[in-house]
Amino acid sequence: MTALSPEATTMANLLIVLTQPDTEAIRAAERSLKPLLKDPRCVPALVEILKARDNQPPPVRHVGGILLRKRLPGHYSKFDESVKSALKAEILNVLASEPERTVRNGLVGVAASLGKLECGAGGTSWPELFQFIAAAGADPQPEARELAFGLLQEMTDTIGSHLKAQFQPIAGLFSKALVPQEDPKVQKAAVKAVGQLLSFLAEDPEVDIFACLIPPILEVAARNVSDDELIATVLDVLYDLAYSPSAAVGAHLVSMVQFSLQCIQSTELEMGVRDSAALVIATLAEAKPKTFGKEKALLVQVLDTLFALIENSPDSAAGALFESNPAWRQDLDEDGDGEEYDPEMDSPTETSMAQGTLDMLACEIPKKYIFEPVVSKCVQRLNSPQPNHRKAGIAGLGVVAEGCAEPLRDHLNELMPYVLNCAKDSDPQVRECACFCLGQISEHCQPEILNYSDEILPIVFQLLDDKMVAVQATSCYVLEMFCERLEPDAVRPLLDSLVKKLAAMLESTNKRSVQEMAVAALAATAVAAEEEFAPYVEGVATLMIRCMSLTEERLYSLRGRALECMGHMAIAVGRDNFRPYFQVTMECACEGLTRDSSDLHEFAYAVFANLAKVMKEEFAPALPELVPHLVSIIGQEEGQLEPAEENENAGEFGAFDDSDDEDEEGGNFVLHVRTAMLEVKKGAITAIGELAAHTGAAFVPHLESVMQVLQKAATNWHPLIKTEVADALPSMVVPSVSAYHAGEIPWNKGEISGPNPMCQHTQAIVGAVLTELINMLTDDDKMVVAKACEGIQSVIELCGPYALAPVANECLQGTHALLTKTAPCQESDDYLGEAPEEDDDHDLVTQAACDLVGGFCRVMGSQFAQYLPQFLPAVLEYAKSSRPTRDRSMAIGWLSEVAQELEDSIMDFWQLAFFPAIMSSLADPSDDVKRNAAFCAGVCCEKLKDRVVANYGDILQAVEPLFSIDASSGESAAACVDNAAACVARMVITSPASVPMPQVLPAMLRLLPLKTDMTENETVYTCLIGLIEVSHPDAVANKSEILRVFSEACAQGSKVDPEIQSKLRDIMPKLQ
Repeated sequence: MTALSPEATTMANLLIVLTQPDTEAIRAAERSLKPLLKDPRCVPALVEILKARDNQPPPVRHVGGILLRKRLPGHYSKFDESVKSALKAEILNVLASEPERTVRNGLVGVAASLGKLECGAGGTSWPELFQFIAAAGADPQPEARELAFGLLQEMTDTIGSHLKAQFQPIAGLFSKALVPQEDPKVQKAAVKAVGQLLSFLAEDPEVDIFACLIPPILEVAARNVSDDELIATVLDVLYDLAYSPSAAVGAHLVSMVQFSLQCIQSTELEMGVRDSAALVIATLAEAKPKTFGKEKALLVQVLDTLFALIENSPDSAAGALFESNPAWRQDLDEDGDGEEYDPEMDSPTETSMAQGTLDMLACEIPKKYIFEPVVSKCVQRLNSPQPNHRKAGIAGLGVVAEGCAEPLRDHLNELMPYVLNCAKDSDPQVRECACFCLGQISEHCQPEILNYSDEILPIVFQLLDDKMVAVQATSCYVLEMFCERLEPDAVRPLLDSLVKKLAAMLESTNKRSVQEMAVAALAATAVAAEEEFAPYVEGVATLMIRCMSLTEERLYSLRGRALECMGHMAIAVGRDNFRPYFQVTMECACEGLTRDSSDLHEFAYAVFANLAKVMKEEFAPALPELVPHLVSIIGQEEGQLEPAEENENAGEFGAFDDSDDEDEEGGNFVLHVRTAMLEVKKGAITAIGELAAHTGAAFVPHLESVMQVLQKAATNWHPLIKTEVADALPSMVVPSVSAYHAGEIPWNKGEISGPNPMCQHTQAIVGAVLTELINMLTDDDKMVVAKACEGIQSVIELCGPYALAPVANECLQGTHALLTKTAPCQESDDYLGEAPEEDDDHDLVTQAACDLVGGFCRVMGSQFAQYLPQFLPAVLEYAKSSRPTRDRSMAIGWLSEVAQELEDSIMDFWQLAFFPAIMSSLADPSDDVKRNAAFCAGVCCEKLKDRVVANYGDILQAVEPLFSIDASSGESAAACVDNAAACVARMVITSPASVPMPQVLPAMLRLLPLKTDMTENETVYTCLIGLIEVSHPDAVANKSEILRVFSEACAQGSKVDPEIQSKLRDIMPKLQ
């Protein structure tokens, strides 16, 4: 037995204390150890302790290993090469002979730390270490082989960064261990080690060397499917690999998904681990949407699993509405088993896990792959006699409504009967999910869903009386989502009973979920009814004022909802009707700002925004106090750097890390983001934008301070804030226009040769706003860029060519980049795994860019024609038959705008661009595309006049099938027919001699009066009046039919403009 040196003996005695359950003694030992550990001589002393198996117990040597690992980085460079070599050899010798597992694990960390120091310093890379690992990996003893992989795991960063030349032999070592014959402990150690290395290399080309190990890793994990720790480790690896650009990794997508499915289905695993498996599937769908979608059998397997989870779980499948609100969750629990809801115990359920994954699949996988299989699964279950199957079917349809909104709109006719039947189902869970589904469809399938108002509103009205709290609350949610865009005519029949019912619900229930949703539904009903809600304002306002007076913190959300309702009522009924309640609403909102509640602050800012819209200059007296407050909120930091928690980051005995040396500076810091502050700041920006837009010249004194804070916020790290800034910036121009230009700047299209109509103040604010918005065109977030496009368009259309001229080049270049998908916000489409296909979903950035180009045309006029050679090919890419419907509709609609604004300047592009696009779009399967094509054809004929009469025959032949569309089949169909009639009317107005009137006029008259697109009434009736005035023979021949059309257009309830009706009445005597 070798005696310890005095230094080692002293240290060992202190380490013994660290292993005892005496807090005060431990603290005293730590104080004594700290100065010893700052001396490089502590390293050989600790090595002595590690070697002293005969006289030092394992716990002491284990602690010694931990401390040696922590102190090595600070002392190693102080040793000469001979000492370093001796130390490395000593560590390997001890490691090879150490029988105690805990001590051996500590030594593994020491060896890994030494290896990192050698490689990081550009040393010899310690070849003996890798010889040791290779030998241990081939050792007949499983403990030795397990040790080898433990070392490799500890050295992941070092291997991945510095030892790429060793990858092939390391991969071979892993391969030998990942076989069924290997000892289970060795297999698990190998899986953890190679998994960590795969995660480290996920985005590097070298990951290909190890990608072939993914199948054996999954096989090992599958053999241990009840081992939560191992499965969680493997799932973490799969998550890290999801976005790997490696084709070799991507080749294993099917097996990765199937393994994750196995985990999701395993009831032996903890729910958190199963939820991690669901996250892997969702992330793979996000990263590899095309590859995932093309694997039809795999997709069906995933969908079957997810639907089975919803079917077999007793949890509410409409619970997504309640997840974020603990009070609502408590209502649900009290309504169910009587157990009190505990937020701390909240965890994923099979239903929430399945619905979250299904939502991601619907949002990410191209609709041509996901829509049919998921809807067929829903319909299959909706036809089932079993309630739990119907529950899963209707819940699934609601979950995919957002992601599959576009194709869902096209199939509402087939699917809505199922939804409405489920709303009347005898099973309460089915009814609840039907409400959830109706709300989702109402939110995401506008405006098509409004065609079902006559069926939906009575059903939802009945559901408000349901015995289940969840059904009551979700039916209110449906009303809120559905009524937001409803016209007064649609809500009128139920308005009185609906308001009374919702008010009674609010007063009679103590369930916060029902109270809050009832208030939200009242607000939406008011918005739908518009001025017809005026008789109910007094009664509803009385209820809201009572709610707005609540002071209990747990009721702040209800108080905020009531405040929100007042703002919506103000918008609905207008300034005069709301004026009696303006002051009390403002007082309540301002009082809420004095309370420590981010929710109340958000609601207050929202109501300020709405009241400014309604009250306009009457809101101005509040500006001197309110604007500085909003500026201070916008200027606040929503995150801050704070020291990292030692006990979370340093691990065991973190007090002895190198970082506690007094001569070291700095440390680890973490950015803590206050998400509630983000939402509050967003609300403040919205409010300040609306105040600027609607309070007129009174806002001018505040422009300087507001612009300064918005310019700073425009560079915020969070896209939510930047998006809101982009939305608010154009409003900063409005006060200057109100103050110095009487609210309007006169400008002529394309004219920049005369005096600038903008005063210096307006020029300065316009320049500052456009500078910020143009900078935002290069942001990497699509929503920010889309809002910037909208903002630029708003400013230049308000202020004219002089506003655009100084920045025209930057605007045109930025917009062209967006249309050709080469802008920074579109580069991530390629980086994140797969480039989008032509028929991927319609892009909001593309739509915004296209609209902005339309704005350029309106402002520049014929001056824009010089840019058509660049922009026409870019936009016409979206008119291809392979593109989504909304892309094709957008492209042909854009051509119409160009023709309207550039007029005969488009003639050079007629035969090669406009005419072919019109002809192909008139034959499109979509009514929306055909509608826009008909409008475009008519406008081009109107603007190009006799120069295109040679194409009249072809155009008329292509338009003729539109005359046979059933206008009663939906709004799109009716609009298509209306635009076909207007197209022919324009052709007749322009060149009646070029139209075969005996055939065309009777056909056109059969389509009249127009059904839905009232903007075309002037075109149609101008055409007919012109024919009558010149006594055109075909008009005379059809005068009885023309008289019928005019009579219907002038009948009571007609939507034809009164001025047009007057003209029709004046000429009708000529038809008698």
